Amino acid sequence: MGKIQDVVGELRQVAGVKGVAVVTLDGLVIATALEEGTSPDVIGGLASYLLMTTNKSLAEGGLGGCTRLSLHATHGKAVFVDLTDSCLVVMVDQFVDPANVRREIDDAAQRIRRASRLS
Repeated sequence: MGKIQDVVGELRQVAGVKGVAVVTLDGLVIATALEEGTSPDVIGGLASYLLMTTNKSLAEGGLGGCTRLSLHATHGKAVFVDLTDSCLVVMVDQFVDPANVRREIDDAAQRIRRASRLS
C-alpha cells in the first residue's frame, strides 16, 4: 500500500485539493491524506453509499456503471473516480473548479490502478 499512499499524498499537495482517500466499494479506507478533523470513516461511508446508490440507479436505467461522480456542496466539492474494486475520493476547495485539477486526478487514478495490479 506504500505506493498508493504516496500517490494520495502527492495529490493532496495540489493547490485547491483539501483531502484525498482511496476507499473500497464497501467503505473500507485504504489510504488517506485528509485535512485535520476530517474523519476517514465518514469519507469511506459516504463514498460507499453514494457509489452504491448511483450504480444501482444507473443500472435500473440501463446506463451502465458510474466512472466519475462530482458532488458540489456549500463548502466544497468532491470527485469520486471508479478504480474498479475501489474508489478515489478527492475533496476540492469550494472556490476551485474541479476541471482545473482533473488532469492530476486522472493521473493519480491511473497510478493507483497500476499500483493495485502490482500488489
